[in-house]
Amino acid sequence: MAERRGVELAGFWVRVGAQLIDAAWMLPLGMALVLLGELARGGQELSPGADLLLQLISALIILLFWATRQATPGKMLFRLRVVDAETGGMPPWPRLVLRYFGYILSGLPLGLGYFWMLWDPRRQCWHDRLARTLVVQDPPARG
Repeated sequence: MAERRGVELAGFWVRVGAQLIDAAWMLPLGMALVLLGELARGGQELSPGADLLLQLISALIILLFWATRQATPGKMLFRLRVVDAETGGMPPWPRLVLRYFGYILSGLPLGLGYFWMLWDPRRQCWHDRLARTLVVQDPPARG
């Protein structure tokens, strides 16, 4: 699929780089939300419900990037996109949600699900296999 459309499957290190960039912009956002929550509670720590709400906000932000751009800012910087493994197009919304929650599965056994792409012929992590997605890298723009 990917090779026919002039894109290649994204490699391990470029995906790690994209994740690090996403963590770099999500961390300050999360800290700001926590501080706002603590201010609203008069300096008290967040309740479990408030913590869950912050996790849902983070998930929604990531899902909205995937659904509108097929990539988070880190992926965009490296010209990476999340695509449907069969069609190369936009994955359906339910599969994007499944992919997001698949991150938990990929991380549970010491991150084995993330490293799985090193042995997988289609470079899929467990969350990609679960959601039937690929991460592809578009060629540089010609200018």
